[in-house]
Amino acid sequence: MNQIQTSVTAASHGDKMASAHPLELIPFFRAWPSSMAREVVYTFILGVGFCLLFFALYASSIPRGRMAEQLWIDFVIAMAIAFSIHALYALGEALLGRWLRLAHRWWRALYYLAVPTSGVFAGYVIGITLVNPAAARHHIFTPSVILSVAIAAVLVSGVLVFAYLIRERELLAKQRLADEQRRGLESERRALEAQLRMLQAQVEPHFLYNTLANAVGLIQPAPERARLLLEHLIDYLRATLAASRSADAPLQGEIDTITAYLMLMQLRMGERLRFRIEVTDAAANVSLPPMLLQPIVENAISHGLEPKIDGGDIVVAATIEAGHLHIVISDTGVGFQIGVSSKPGGGVGLSNLRERIAALYGGDGKLSIADNAGGGVSVTLRIPLPPSVQQTSGLDTPNAETTCIPH
Repeated sequence: MNQIQTSVTAASHGDKMASAHPLELIPFFRAWPSSMAREVVYTFILGVGFCLLFFALYASSIPRGRMAEQLWIDFVIAMAIAFSIHALYALGEALLGRWLRLAHRWWRALYYLAVPTSGVFAGYVIGITLVNPAAARHHIFTPSVILSVAIAAVLVSGVLVFAYLIRERELLAKQRLADEQRRGLESERRALEAQLRMLQAQVEPHFLYNTLANAVGLIQPAPERARLLLEHLIDYLRATLAASRSADAPLQGEIDTITAYLMLMQLRMGERLRFRIEVTDAAANVSLPPMLLQPIVENAISHGLEPKIDGGDIVVAATIEAGHLHIVISDTGVGFQIGVSSKPGGGVGLSNLRERIAALYGGDGKLSIADNAGGGVSVTLRIPLPPSVQQTSGLDTPNAETTCIPH
Protein backbone atom coordinates (compact mmCIF):
# COMPACT_ATOMS: atom_id res chain seq x y z
CA MET A 1 0.00 0.00 0.00
CA ASN A 2 2.85 2.39 0.86
CA GLN A 3 4.53 1.67 -2.48
CA ILE A 4 1.31 2.42 -4.30
CA GLN A 5 0.90 5.66 -2.35
CA THR A 6 4.50 6.62 -3.14
CA SER A 7 3.95 5.97 -6.84
CA VAL A 8 0.76 8.00 -6.80
CA THR A 9 2.48 10.87 -4.99
CA ALA A 10 5.42 10.80 -7.42
CA ALA A 11 3.02 10.77 -10.35
CA SER A 12 1.16 13.72 -8.86
CA HIS A 13 4.38 15.72 -8.47
CA GLY A 14 5.51 14.75 -11.98
CA ASP A 15 2.17 15.79 -13.43
CA LYS A 16 2.31 19.19 -11.73
CA MET A 17 5.92 19.76 -12.72
CA ALA A 18 5.45 18.63 -16.30
CA SER A 19 2.63 21.10 -16.79
CA ALA A 20 4.22 23.94 -14.81
CA HIS A 21 5.75 26.93 -16.58
CA PRO A 22 9.06 28.21 -15.15
CA LEU A 23 7.42 31.54 -14.39
CA GLU A 24 5.14 29.76 -11.91
CA LEU A 25 8.08 29.92 -9.53
CA ILE A 26 6.78 33.45 -8.92
CA PRO A 27 3.47 33.29 -6.95
CA PHE A 28 1.93 36.09 -9.06
CA PHE A 29 2.01 33.93 -12.18
CA ARG A 30 0.23 31.02 -10.46
CA ALA A 31 -2.97 33.00 -10.13
CA TRP A 32 -3.87 32.68 -13.80
CA PRO A 33 -5.60 29.50 -15.02
CA SER A 34 -3.55 27.30 -17.33
CA SER A 35 -4.26 27.68 -21.05
CA MET A 36 -2.41 27.76 -24.36
CA ALA A 37 -2.69 31.56 -24.54
CA ARG A 38 -1.27 31.89 -21.04
CA GLU A 39 1.69 29.63 -21.91
CA VAL A 40 2.48 31.72 -25.00
CA VAL A 41 2.33 34.96 -23.02
CA TYR A 42 4.50 33.49 -20.27
CA THR A 43 7.04 32.28 -22.83
CA PHE A 44 7.12 35.75 -24.38
CA ILE A 45 7.81 37.25 -20.94
CA LEU A 46 10.54 34.65 -20.41
CA GLY A 47 12.03 35.59 -23.79
CA VAL A 48 12.15 39.24 -22.75
CA GLY A 49 14.02 38.18 -19.61
CA PHE A 50 16.53 36.22 -21.70
CA CYS A 51 16.97 39.24 -23.99
CA LEU A 52 17.76 41.53 -21.08
CA LEU A 53 20.16 38.93 -19.66
CA PHE A 54 22.04 38.55 -22.96
CA PHE A 55 22.19 42.29 -23.52
CA ALA A 56 23.50 42.90 -20.01
CA LEU A 57 26.28 40.34 -20.50
CA TYR A 58 27.62 41.94 -23.69
CA ALA A 59 26.55 45.59 -23.30
CA SER A 60 29.97 46.73 -22.11
CA SER A 61 31.67 45.47 -25.29
CA ILE A 62 29.16 46.96 -27.74
CA PRO A 63 29.73 50.41 -29.28
CA ARG A 64 27.03 52.94 -28.38
CA GLY A 65 26.01 53.33 -31.99
CA ARG A 66 25.20 49.62 -32.31
CA MET A 67 23.30 49.15 -29.02
CA ALA A 68 19.85 49.44 -30.60
CA GLU A 69 20.78 47.02 -33.38
CA GLN A 70 22.32 44.60 -30.88
CA LEU A 71 19.26 44.84 -28.63
CA TRP A 72 17.03 43.86 -31.59
CA ILE A 73 19.33 40.93 -32.45
CA ASP A 74 19.31 39.78 -28.84
CA PHE A 75 15.52 40.11 -28.76
CA VAL A 76 15.04 37.92 -31.83
CA ILE A 77 17.50 35.31 -30.59
CA ALA A 78 16.02 35.34 -27.07
CA MET A 79 12.48 34.84 -28.44
CA ALA A 80 13.69 32.02 -30.67
CA ILE A 81 15.35 30.37 -27.68
CA ALA A 82 12.33 30.83 -25.40
CA PHE A 83 9.84 29.40 -27.91
CA SER A 84 12.24 26.60 -28.87
CA ILE A 85 12.39 25.57 -25.23
CA HIS A 86 8.60 25.86 -25.06
CA ALA A 87 8.20 23.65 -28.14
CA LEU A 88 10.67 21.06 -26.81
CA TYR A 89 8.83 20.90 -23.49
CA ALA A 90 5.54 20.36 -25.35
CA LEU A 91 7.15 17.64 -27.46
CA GLY A 92 8.70 16.03 -24.39
CA GLU A 93 5.34 16.01 -22.64
CA ALA A 94 3.73 14.32 -25.63
CA LEU A 95 6.46 11.67 -25.96
CA LEU A 96 7.71 11.18 -22.39
CA GLY A 97 4.89 12.54 -20.25
CA ARG A 98 3.84 9.22 -18.71
CA TRP A 99 7.42 8.17 -17.97
CA LEU A 100 8.26 11.61 -16.61
CA ARG A 101 5.43 11.51 -14.08
CA LEU A 102 6.72 8.25 -12.58
CA ALA A 103 10.46 8.92 -12.90
CA HIS A 104 12.77 9.67 -9.99
CA ARG A 105 13.10 13.38 -9.25
CA TRP A 106 16.74 13.45 -10.42
CA TRP A 107 15.75 12.00 -13.79
CA ARG A 108 13.23 14.80 -14.03
CA ALA A 109 15.95 17.29 -13.05
CA LEU A 110 18.16 15.90 -15.83
CA TYR A 111 15.23 16.25 -18.23
CA TYR A 112 14.76 19.87 -17.20
CA LEU A 113 18.49 20.41 -17.78
CA ALA A 114 18.62 18.73 -21.20
CA VAL A 115 15.54 20.43 -22.67
CA PRO A 116 16.65 24.04 -22.06
CA THR A 117 20.19 23.25 -23.25
CA SER A 118 18.86 21.80 -26.51
CA GLY A 119 16.42 24.68 -26.77
CA VAL A 120 19.18 27.27 -26.45
CA PHE A 121 21.23 25.74 -29.28
CA ALA A 122 18.18 25.25 -31.50
CA GLY A 123 16.83 28.72 -30.71
CA TYR A 124 20.19 30.35 -31.39
CA VAL A 125 20.40 28.71 -34.82
CA ILE A 126 16.86 29.84 -35.62
CA GLY A 127 17.45 33.34 -34.27
CA ILE A 128 20.68 33.92 -36.21
CA THR A 129 19.02 32.57 -39.35
CA LEU A 130 16.16 35.02 -38.93
CA VAL A 131 18.46 37.97 -38.24
CA ASN A 132 21.03 37.34 -41.00
CA PRO A 133 20.24 34.33 -43.22
CA ALA A 134 23.19 34.94 -45.51
CA ALA A 135 25.84 34.96 -42.77
CA ALA A 136 24.17 32.34 -40.58
CA ARG A 137 25.95 29.33 -42.12
CA HIS A 138 29.45 30.77 -41.62
CA HIS A 139 28.74 32.51 -38.33
CA ILE A 140 27.05 29.79 -36.28
CA PHE A 141 29.74 27.15 -36.11
CA THR A 142 32.74 29.32 -35.23
CA PRO A 143 34.45 28.48 -31.92
CA SER A 144 33.64 31.84 -30.37
CA VAL A 145 29.94 31.51 -31.22
CA ILE A 146 29.78 27.94 -29.94
CA LEU A 147 31.40 29.09 -26.69
CA SER A 148 28.92 31.96 -26.36
CA VAL A 149 25.99 29.63 -26.98
CA ALA A 150 27.35 27.13 -24.45
CA ILE A 151 27.63 29.88 -21.85
CA ALA A 152 24.05 31.00 -22.63
CA ALA A 153 22.87 27.38 -22.42
CA VAL A 154 24.47 26.95 -19.00
CA LEU A 155 22.91 30.16 -17.74
CA VAL A 156 19.43 29.43 -19.07
CA SER A 157 19.46 25.78 -18.05
CA GLY A 158 20.77 26.67 -14.61
CA VAL A 159 17.98 29.19 -14.07
CA LEU A 160 15.29 26.75 -15.23
CA VAL A 161 16.65 23.80 -13.23
CA PHE A 162 16.87 26.03 -10.17
CA ALA A 163 13.25 27.06 -10.77
CA TYR A 164 12.29 23.40 -11.15
CA LEU A 165 14.02 22.33 -7.92
CA ILE A 166 12.52 25.19 -5.92
CA ARG A 167 9.05 24.51 -7.30
CA GLU A 168 9.28 20.78 -6.62
CA ARG A 169 10.48 21.40 -3.09
CA GLU A 170 7.50 23.68 -2.55
CA LEU A 171 5.11 21.07 -3.99
CA LEU A 172 6.63 18.36 -1.80
CA ALA A 173 6.25 20.55 1.28
CA LYS A 174 2.58 21.21 0.42
CA GLN A 175 2.04 17.51 -0.19
CA ARG A 176 3.60 16.60 3.16
CA LEU A 177 1.40 19.16 4.90
CA ALA A 178 -1.69 17.79 3.14
CA ASP A 179 -0.68 14.23 4.10
CA GLU A 180 -0.22 15.26 7.73
CA GLN A 181 -3.62 16.93 7.75
CA ARG A 182 -5.21 13.90 6.12
CA ARG A 183 -3.58 11.56 8.64
CA GLY A 184 -4.78 13.80 11.46
CA LEU A 185 -8.35 13.73 10.17
CA GLU A 186 -8.12 9.97 9.66
CA SER A 187 -6.91 9.52 13.24
CA GLU A 188 -9.77 11.63 14.53
CA ARG A 189 -12.23 9.64 12.45
CA ARG A 190 -10.84 6.32 13.70
CA ALA A 191 -10.92 7.51 17.30
CA LEU A 192 -14.51 8.59 16.82
CA GLU A 193 -15.44 5.26 15.27
CA ALA A 194 -13.65 3.37 18.06
CA GLN A 195 -15.59 5.34 20.64
CA LEU A 196 -18.80 4.62 18.77
CA ARG A 197 -18.02 0.88 18.61
CA MET A 198 -17.44 0.89 22.35
CA LEU A 199 -20.79 2.57 22.90
CA GLN A 200 -22.49 0.23 20.45
CA ALA A 201 -21.17 -2.80 22.34
CA GLN A 202 -22.84 -1.57 25.52
CA VAL A 203 -26.62 -1.60 25.73
CA GLU A 204 -27.77 1.17 28.04
CA PRO A 205 -28.24 -0.61 31.39
CA HIS A 206 -31.41 1.09 32.54
CA PHE A 207 -33.07 0.45 29.15
CA LEU A 208 -32.20 -3.26 29.37
CA TYR A 209 -33.24 -3.53 33.04
CA ASN A 210 -36.53 -1.72 32.43
CA THR A 211 -37.35 -3.92 29.45
CA LEU A 212 -36.61 -7.14 31.36
CA ALA A 213 -38.55 -5.86 34.36
CA ASN A 214 -41.54 -5.16 32.09
CA ALA A 215 -41.25 -8.67 30.63
CA VAL A 216 -41.20 -10.21 34.12
CA GLY A 217 -44.21 -8.13 35.14
CA LEU A 218 -46.16 -9.35 32.09
CA ILE A 219 -45.43 -13.06 32.45
CA GLN A 220 -48.50 -13.81 34.59
CA PRO A 221 -51.10 -11.20 33.49
CA ALA A 222 -50.14 -11.14 29.80
CA PRO A 223 -47.77 -13.97 28.86
CA GLU A 224 -48.19 -13.36 25.12
CA ARG A 225 -47.09 -9.74 25.46
CA ALA A 226 -44.16 -10.87 27.62
CA ARG A 227 -43.12 -13.30 24.89
CA LEU A 228 -43.38 -10.60 22.20
CA LEU A 229 -41.38 -8.20 24.38
CA LEU A 230 -38.56 -10.72 24.79
CA GLU A 231 -38.59 -11.56 21.07
CA HIS A 232 -38.29 -7.88 20.14
CA LEU A 233 -35.54 -7.43 22.73
CA ILE A 234 -33.62 -10.33 21.15
CA ASP A 235 -34.11 -8.79 17.68
CA TYR A 236 -32.87 -5.44 18.96
CA LEU A 237 -29.82 -6.94 20.67
CA ARG A 238 -28.98 -8.97 17.57
CA ALA A 239 -29.24 -5.90 15.31
CA THR A 240 -27.19 -3.77 17.71
CA LEU A 241 -24.46 -6.41 17.96
CA ALA A 242 -24.29 -6.74 14.17
CA ALA A 243 -23.97 -2.95 13.85
CA SER A 244 -21.13 -2.85 16.40
CA ARG A 245 -19.07 -5.23 14.26
CA SER A 246 -19.21 -3.30 10.99
CA ALA A 247 -17.70 0.01 9.91
CA ASP A 248 -20.64 0.68 7.64
CA ALA A 249 -23.68 -1.16 6.35
CA PRO A 250 -26.72 -0.53 4.14
CA LEU A 251 -29.30 1.85 5.56
CA GLN A 252 -31.70 -1.09 5.71
CA GLY A 253 -29.61 -2.55 8.57
CA GLU A 254 -30.05 0.67 10.55
CA ILE A 255 -33.77 0.62 9.76
CA ASP A 256 -34.00 -2.94 11.11
CA THR A 257 -32.35 -1.83 14.36
CA ILE A 258 -34.69 1.16 14.67
CA THR A 259 -37.72 -1.00 13.92
CA ALA A 260 -36.77 -3.50 16.64
CA TYR A 261 -36.24 -0.62 19.10
CA LEU A 262 -39.55 1.05 18.24
CA MET A 263 -41.46 -2.21 18.54
CA LEU A 264 -39.95 -2.70 21.98
CA MET A 265 -40.95 0.80 23.01
CA GLN A 266 -44.40 0.29 21.49
CA LEU A 267 -44.98 -2.73 23.72
CA ARG A 268 -43.90 -0.65 26.73
CA MET A 269 -45.87 2.50 25.82
CA GLY A 270 -48.86 0.76 24.26
CA GLU A 271 -51.14 2.88 22.09
CA ARG A 272 -49.26 6.04 23.07
CA LEU A 273 -46.59 5.22 20.44
CA ARG A 274 -47.27 4.83 16.73
CA PHE A 275 -44.62 4.82 14.07
CA ARG A 276 -44.23 4.60 10.30
CA ILE A 277 -41.09 3.92 8.25
CA GLU A 278 -40.92 4.96 4.59
CA VAL A 279 -37.67 4.13 2.81
CA THR A 280 -37.18 3.94 -0.94
CA ASP A 281 -35.40 0.90 -2.33
CA ALA A 282 -32.52 3.04 -3.65
CA ALA A 283 -32.02 4.69 -0.25
CA ALA A 284 -32.20 1.35 1.62
CA ASN A 285 -29.13 0.08 -0.27
CA VAL A 286 -26.91 3.08 0.51
CA SER A 287 -24.11 2.26 2.96
CA LEU A 288 -23.43 4.56 5.88
CA PRO A 289 -21.81 4.30 9.32
CA PRO A 290 -24.05 2.57 11.87
CA MET A 291 -25.97 4.20 14.70
CA LEU A 292 -26.53 7.52 12.96
CA LEU A 293 -30.31 7.36 13.32
CA GLN A 294 -30.69 5.57 16.65
CA PRO A 295 -29.87 8.66 18.82
CA ILE A 296 -32.44 10.71 16.90
CA VAL A 297 -35.20 8.16 17.44
CA GLU A 298 -34.30 7.79 21.10
CA ASN A 299 -34.47 11.58 21.54
CA ALA A 300 -37.84 11.68 19.79
CA ILE A 301 -39.27 9.22 22.30
CA SER A 302 -37.48 10.42 25.45
CA HIS A 303 -37.92 14.16 24.89
CA GLY A 304 -40.92 14.27 22.59
CA LEU A 305 -43.44 11.47 23.08
CA GLU A 306 -42.93 10.17 26.63
CA PRO A 307 -43.56 13.61 28.24
CA LYS A 308 -46.82 13.88 26.22
CA ILE A 309 -49.83 12.30 27.90
CA ASP A 310 -51.38 11.11 24.65
CA GLY A 311 -48.05 10.08 23.11
CA GLY A 312 -47.80 10.52 19.36
CA ASP A 313 -46.35 9.39 16.06
CA ILE A 314 -42.82 8.94 14.73
CA VAL A 315 -42.17 8.90 10.97
CA VAL A 316 -38.82 7.85 9.50
CA ALA A 317 -38.48 8.67 5.77
CA ALA A 318 -35.42 8.18 3.55
CA THR A 319 -34.94 9.12 -0.11
CA ILE A 320 -32.11 10.04 -2.48
CA GLU A 321 -32.14 13.67 -3.58
CA ALA A 322 -29.53 15.58 -5.59
CA GLY A 323 -26.63 13.27 -4.81
CA HIS A 324 -27.44 13.02 -1.09
CA LEU A 325 -29.15 10.50 1.15
CA HIS A 326 -32.00 12.54 2.61
CA ILE A 327 -33.39 11.21 5.92
CA VAL A 328 -36.15 12.89 7.93
CA ILE A 329 -37.22 11.69 11.39
CA SER A 330 -40.24 13.58 12.66
CA ASP A 331 -42.47 13.21 15.71
CA THR A 332 -45.66 14.75 17.02
CA GLY A 333 -44.40 15.09 20.58
CA VAL A 334 -44.24 18.11 22.87
CA GLY A 335 -41.80 19.98 20.60
CA PHE A 336 -38.19 21.05 20.70
CA GLN A 337 -38.46 23.91 23.21
CA ILE A 338 -40.30 21.92 25.85
CA GLY A 339 -39.11 18.42 25.06
CA VAL A 340 -35.39 18.87 24.53
CA SER A 341 -34.36 22.09 26.20
CA SER A 342 -36.00 21.44 29.55
CA LYS A 343 -34.46 17.99 30.06
CA PRO A 344 -30.85 17.68 31.22
CA GLY A 345 -28.66 16.46 28.41
CA GLY A 346 -31.55 16.52 25.99
CA GLY A 347 -29.49 18.16 23.26
CA VAL A 348 -26.19 16.37 23.91
CA GLY A 349 -26.97 13.33 21.78
CA LEU A 350 -27.86 15.41 18.75
CA SER A 351 -24.89 17.71 19.33
CA ASN A 352 -22.53 14.72 19.39
CA LEU A 353 -24.20 13.36 16.28
CA ARG A 354 -23.68 16.67 14.49
CA GLU A 355 -19.98 16.59 15.40
CA ARG A 356 -19.72 13.01 14.19
CA ILE A 357 -21.27 13.88 10.84
CA ALA A 358 -18.90 16.84 10.47
CA ALA A 359 -15.92 14.55 11.19
CA LEU A 360 -17.12 11.92 8.70
CA TYR A 361 -18.33 14.11 5.84
CA GLY A 362 -17.01 17.62 6.43
CA GLY A 363 -19.19 20.37 4.99
CA ASP A 364 -21.01 17.92 2.70
CA GLY A 365 -22.93 16.34 5.58
CA LYS A 366 -25.61 18.24 7.44
CA LEU A 367 -27.95 17.76 10.40
CA SER A 368 -30.76 20.24 10.96
CA ILE A 369 -33.53 20.43 13.57
CA ALA A 370 -36.82 22.28 13.19
CA ASP A 371 -40.15 22.51 15.02
CA ASN A 372 -43.13 21.09 13.17
CA ALA A 373 -46.05 23.40 12.52
CA GLY A 374 -48.49 20.90 14.08
CA GLY A 375 -46.26 20.13 17.05
CA GLY A 376 -43.19 18.02 17.53
CA VAL A 377 -39.76 18.10 15.95
CA SER A 378 -38.26 17.13 12.59
CA VAL A 379 -34.60 16.16 12.35
CA THR A 380 -33.14 16.10 8.84
CA LEU A 381 -29.93 14.34 7.80
CA ARG A 382 -28.24 14.98 4.45
CA ILE A 383 -25.43 12.51 3.78
CA PRO A 384 -23.36 12.85 0.56
CA LEU A 385 -23.30 9.79 -1.68
CA PRO A 386 -20.02 8.44 -3.11
CA PRO A 387 -19.63 9.26 -6.84
CA SER A 388 -20.06 5.59 -7.79
CA VAL A 389 -23.35 5.44 -5.90
CA GLN A 390 -24.53 8.71 -7.48
CA GLN A 391 -23.97 7.26 -10.94
CA THR A 392 -25.83 4.01 -10.23
CA SER A 393 -28.53 5.13 -7.82
CA GLY A 394 -30.00 8.02 -9.72
CA LEU A 395 -32.57 10.25 -8.07
CA ASP A 396 -35.67 9.01 -6.28
CA THR A 397 -38.85 10.18 -7.91
CA PRO A 398 -42.43 10.33 -6.66
CA ASN A 399 -43.00 6.99 -8.43
CA ALA A 400 -39.97 5.27 -6.88
CA GLU A 401 -40.68 2.06 -4.96
CA THR A 402 -40.95 2.74 -1.22
CA THR A 403 -40.98 0.29 1.66
CA CYS A 404 -43.55 1.48 4.16
CA ILE A 405 -43.77 -0.08 7.64
CA PRO A 406 -46.70 1.37 9.63
CA HIS A 407 -47.21 0.41 13.28
